[in-house]
Amino acid sequence: MKIFQIVANRFYNTNQVQASHPQKTHSNIFLTNPIPFDTVSFTASKASGTPLKKLAEFGIPDMYTGKEMMSNGALSRLFKNGVFGLPLNKLLPILGKYNNTLHDTEQEVVKLLKSVEKKHPNIKINEAFQKLFPEQQKILLNIQRPVFQEITKKACDMPRTFYDDFIDLMRYTNKKIAKDPTISHFSEKEFIYRLEQVAKQIKMTRRHTEVSSINRLIREAKILFREQIEEKKKFGRGIAAKKLKMEYQMQPAVLKQNTQNLQYLRELFEKSYIKNNKEVRNLFDVTNAKIYGFPTFEPFKRQEFIYDLKNIVKFLKNKELEADIIQIARELPTSSDEVSAFIVKHANDTPERIGYYLFKGSIASIEHIEPRVSQVKEEPIIKIGKKKKKKAKNDGNVSQRNHINNYGLSSAYINSMRSNTPFEEWIRKNPQAYDSCQKYVDRLIELYKTGKFAQVGLNKSYITTFADRVRVNSPAEKPIILDLSKLEV
Repeated sequence: MKIFQIVANRFYNTNQVQASHPQKTHSNIFLTNPIPFDTVSFTASKASGTPLKKLAEFGIPDMYTGKEMMSNGALSRLFKNGVFGLPLNKLLPILGKYNNTLHDTEQEVVKLLKSVEKKHPNIKINEAFQKLFPEQQKILLNIQRPVFQEITKKACDMPRTFYDDFIDLMRYTNKKIAKDPTISHFSEKEFIYRLEQVAKQIKMTRRHTEVSSINRLIREAKILFREQIEEKKKFGRGIAAKKLKMEYQMQPAVLKQNTQNLQYLRELFEKSYIKNNKEVRNLFDVTNAKIYGFPTFEPFKRQEFIYDLKNIVKFLKNKELEADIIQIARELPTSSDEVSAFIVKHANDTPERIGYYLFKGSIASIEHIEPRVSQVKEEPIIKIGKKKKKKAKNDGNVSQRNHINNYGLSSAYINSMRSNTPFEEWIRKNPQAYDSCQKYVDRLIELYKTGKFAQVGLNKSYITTFADRVRVNSPAEKPIILDLSKLEV
């Protein structure tokens, strides 16, 4: 893996920065061009998972579904070649080569794009989404409406103060769904998160000057807004907290500081290699409006709605009612399992962003056979000596979980679905994994025999260790017994 050297700042005059903002001397002289972006995730030891990441380039099926996965390199090449900016009549044949890697929802999206391409062959993917949006929005509303109605019906059993907060949340939510302008407080964390989302797409292009620029913006934003992020924590969460945060940000001193910080970041942006990025430019415009308390058009976000709802109901004494309300809210469709939700969510995105989310869930990712975070909490030990001994034992278990012997490859979508579910429980719910794990090792054996293991620095023992690991962690009543006879032929 190539690590780029530290170089002098190539896109901003440090003397000008210090002259106009003498207090802002951090990160002005040097910056580091980052390592190229990895979609394959490594939460612990990156080095131990690197061979598997490289092996994904040769085509490996998902260990749970047997479905073909896309490699990070293949998606990066699509970005680098500007594929997602092509008109549909040229884009769709290219996407067709990777159709088998897409999950069901994304495959349905491509089918809809093909229907648009028949009438409008020369439009781009984002323009096609705009044409699909009106009809898909109606479909999505028909799915969402009964869920919201059921939540509201349950909310009637809440005490009045909780119910009032819920009604405020629904008013705010209905405005978003209806595309009406809303007034919301400026969130420093959301601003940084949006920059990080853009960074993921930019890093896919492997254009290192642009990667450096977006990373610089993120670093500076984190430094500038650090104090205010900490200050706002005291307001708590939920609808009431949002009102307090709005009042706080409109204080003259806070308003002035936010304005100066955003202006400084915008100056960096305007003199950087990403100055033509429409997504970042729009983010600055919207953020500026939020800082001054002006209305903006905020899209409905399922995750944000459930988050706000949890902050309302978590103080209910009736825990059964709390659980029922949240369970109903989780029935709201996601962009991963509902085509209309995918179209509506990304209707205003750039071609590159749409392309990224089409394939995001299909990328091969490192999967921990034994979850890297255990769901079982051990009883605390009072005696200091034993406590130290226990801690060392736990650290050893964590180290083993973050070793290549505990790794397999699964698509990012399936990996996310499993989360920290114990392996044996996941296998019971997904019995197709018995055949898929066999398909996975068969492909590994093929790659070993053709010299690909040696090429990426992976040992033959990984195959036998993987087989043993899944056997030990699979259901005791029906363990996964993998046939490795081809390995010895």
